Amino acid sequence: MIAKGKLICFIGIDGSGKTTLARDVVKYINNTNSSAKYVYGRFQLYLAKPVVLLGNKLLLRKVNINDDYIKYTSKKKILFANNKILSNIYLYFLLLDYLLQLIIKVKIPYFLGNTIICDRYIYDTIVTDFSVDMDLNADNLKHLINMCFIFVPKPSMAFLIDIPEDVAFNRKDDVPSLFYLKDRRAIYNELAKYYDMQILNGNKSREEVLSDCIERLKDEFEFL
Repeated sequence: MIAKGKLICFIGIDGSGKTTLARDVVKYINNTNSSAKYVYGRFQLYLAKPVVLLGNKLLLRKVNINDDYIKYTSKKKILFANNKILSNIYLYFLLLDYLLQLIIKVKIPYFLGNTIICDRYIYDTIVTDFSVDMDLNADNLKHLINMCFIFVPKPSMAFLIDIPEDVAFNRKDDVPSLFYLKDRRAIYNELAKYYDMQILNGNKSREEVLSDCIERLKDEFEFL
């Protein structure tokens, strides 16, 4: 099959402004002679939900991420490190669940010629759900991401919205800890360099971030 569509994704730590920008870009494109479809590309539990709920109840019942993030993530690292076989089964089962979702939400519309604006994508799920808790190094992360690209499209263009952790933390009331963001921001920036992503300054106003994004999209795509 020959790819006819475009896939533009926005990634970054919680509170960086991904959803706002993705929706603004969709609105902008749809106000031109082109059209775009918004897709929420974050992993959601479906097939893997019973496994995750059971594991949390049996293994993490005495600690809650919102009560003590450092204790919670430390315990998860120990659990995964001491159970390599089970942790790999868990990882690939969750990835299977996620990839099936992306095939339906992203791959099929993409190959049908649609322009997909993806709010979060593979990078976010692997960084947020796997990288810290499983203590994966940069090579492990790149291997997982590249493996996913066997089954789902690579983005035509990817944007990292980078923002200081304390600013993002003050924007969101559902982030468990400032350390949660610090753990992940460094990984996002390393992946952005490796995959040659466009980096946007999330400290700017909503209008300025959108303007910067549109200018870069215009440089890349003729349809704008």
